[in-house]
Formats: sequence, structure tokens, C-alpha cells
Amino acid sequence: MKSEILKLTDMKKLILIVVPALLLFFSCEKDDTYPRIENTTRGEKWTLQIGSSPIQVYNQLQELGIEKKFGSVSIVYRKPYSKPEEIQNIFDYYRTITLETKSGVTERAVIGFNQNKVSSIETGGALLDPISAWPSNTSDENTIHINDQTDIVYQKLVNIWQISPYNDYQIILPDKLLEDSFDPDMANYDEWAFNFQDNISTNIVGRSSVRLFFDNGKLVKIRHEYNENEVVN
Repeated sequence: MKSEILKLTDMKKLILIVVPALLLFFSCEKDDTYPRIENTTRGEKWTLQIGSSPIQVYNQLQELGIEKKFGSVSIVYRKPYSKPEEIQNIFDYYRTITLETKSGVTERAVIGFNQNKVSSIETGGALLDPISAWPSNTSDENTIHINDQTDIVYQKLVNIWQISPYNDYQIILPDKLLEDSFDPDMANYDEWAFNFQDNISTNIVGRSSVRLFFDNGKLVKIRHEYNENEVVN
């Protein structure tokens, strides 16, 4: 009897040792699975403060972009615009615009700006070629040229949109560069997104995909999806 009692005691001790070890093992296994998703709805995440207005969040992103080495934020679900008048008040907040066919064979004109002038014009479909003026079949006063001042480009776009087939083009704005001023139209969208990565070790890269959710003009949630990937040289 005494021997059996000792055996039971030994079994209890073994259980007390093994069970916590198993729990620790499975806990560690869970922590090593990807992606890891974290939702922040109170307080802060990095420089981002829950409850901040869109312009405050933009300023916080500018600071975070320097820290995490990313340079832009995308406006989720922003649709293309159908005519220049729709971008009149936000035209100056972007360094490029894309003018693109809505149907059929894709044709694009990508116009870049620098220091208040047209710095580049590229046209084509999947592949783009640099040119000095666009369109090629309009009068000179309705043609956008390299070195045109940006304040006359908008009016030229309005004129171009009166001409077929360009009146059926759409206007696409790029991701918002954090180096530039806040675009007030961003406040009309409830979801923004950005990405960055960190070098964890010589062959492991951590990648973060972040969504920012707004409601009634305030940041209400930060969704952070994190993955780690092996880099093969």
C-alpha cells in the first residue's frame, strides 16, 4: 500500500512538471505563427494616437515614416476621377497624375511635377516611354509640355477633356507622399494604409502592413499585420 501511495505521489509530481512544460511549448509554438494581427483601439501605437483627427494622424505618420523608413500612405478605396474639375482643389498636393483610358486597350499618360513645373511625361500601356508633350494631336495651347508651369496644366486638362477620345479618360492619383503637405480630401476617406519592413537578422525580414480606420473624423483603430520572411540570397 505504501508503495502504491508513493507511486501516486510521484505521478502527481510528474504531472506538475510536464503540464506547465507542455503549455509553455504550445504557447511558444503559437507565438511563432504568422501573420500576427494586432488591433489597437485605445491609447497609441508607435507615434499614432487613437482619437486623433486626420491631419493630426498625417503629421504623426510623417514622424513615423522617418523612424520606420517609409515615405507614403495610400487612401484605401479612392476611386479614379472622371474629369479635371473633380481634382481642382487637390491637384497641387501630388507630384504625379495618371490619365488613363476607361475601357478597351489601356493607354496612359503619366505626368510628373517638380518645383511647380512639369518634369516628366510618359505614355503607353504596360510599358511607358518618355515624351516631351501630350497629347500629340491637339493645338499647342491645349498640349501639356515639359517645363509647363503647374498653374496652367490644370486649365489645359480642362480643355483636353473637351476633346474626344480624352473626354472618356479617367484621372488616377498616386499614394500620398509624406514629404508633401496634407491633402484635405484625405479626411473624406475612412481607411488609410501603409507598409514598412525591418531587418530582423541577416536573413530574416519583418514586414508590417498597417490599416488605419477613422470614424466621425477620428482615428478609431490601428490594424497591424506582421509577417517574417526568410531572404534567400
